[in-house]
Amino acid sequence: MRIQALTARWNRIALVGAVALGCTIGARLFGHRIAFSQSGGAPEDTPVVLELFTSEGCSSCPLADELLSRIGLSATGVIPLAYHVDYWDRLGWSDPFSSGQWTARQVVYIRAMELGGPYTPQIVIGGKWECVGSDPRALARAIAAARATPPPGLVTLRTSPPAAGSHKLNVRIGARMLRPAGDKALLVVIAIYENGLVAKIDAGENRGRKLSYDYTVRKIVPVFELNAAPGRALENEICVDLDPSWKLEHLGVAAFIQDENSLAIDGATAQYPIAKN
Repeated sequence: MRIQALTARWNRIALVGAVALGCTIGARLFGHRIAFSQSGGAPEDTPVVLELFTSEGCSSCPLADELLSRIGLSATGVIPLAYHVDYWDRLGWSDPFSSGQWTARQVVYIRAMELGGPYTPQIVIGGKWECVGSDPRALARAIAAARATPPPGLVTLRTSPPAAGSHKLNVRIGARMLRPAGDKALLVVIAIYENGLVAKIDAGENRGRKLSYDYTVRKIVPVFELNAAPGRALENEICVDLDPSWKLEHLGVAAFIQDENSLAIDGATAQYPIAKN
């Protein structure tokens, strides 16, 4: 499938339901969908994708940002990603890392989980569970729930850092289905993220604070679609344009398989940093 068509499919995942924002901006917790069974689980180092929805304009978010950084440094088998939403921007401070694309992605999860509306900080685990992003106990339970069932897919990733003076990253991604994952084609995507970001907040709820961020998503790119049947496998190499302002030595890449309908993440891997290859 051509990259244009893949992008259109990915945009449907990211953008469907964006109009649901309405008056729910700034709301708190609307509900949990966390399971607690740990029987027959996957190994502790099985990759689990953690997607934090955060904002510089939210006074409750710095604790979640710090928690995500600590987990990324200390826990094995987790792949943290942080999306800065833009619905706080009009409430006193414009987050320079925010994007309507990340807001729309959060809304898709909100609809799939039948919650009342988006809030920050929210963290989505494996595309299937969610909790308050600053609650370490709830997050630990959700990670355990995600590992209760081994993922049906396996992802491999290899990068070739840009040559001197270039801003193009070559990424080779492979994906293979080990077990059934429905009857619809899945999407394999990569996320480029950056660590070590620092911002001084001059207005809004965090006015006067100097905040640090890791795993901040800069770009998401669809790579190919994959048949969900066991044994199906594909590999592809793409070239990703990097913004010159991003620090190469602080960039990482995550790759994952996502079900377009259920939003479940059926396999993932990550590489950090990309500059040491």
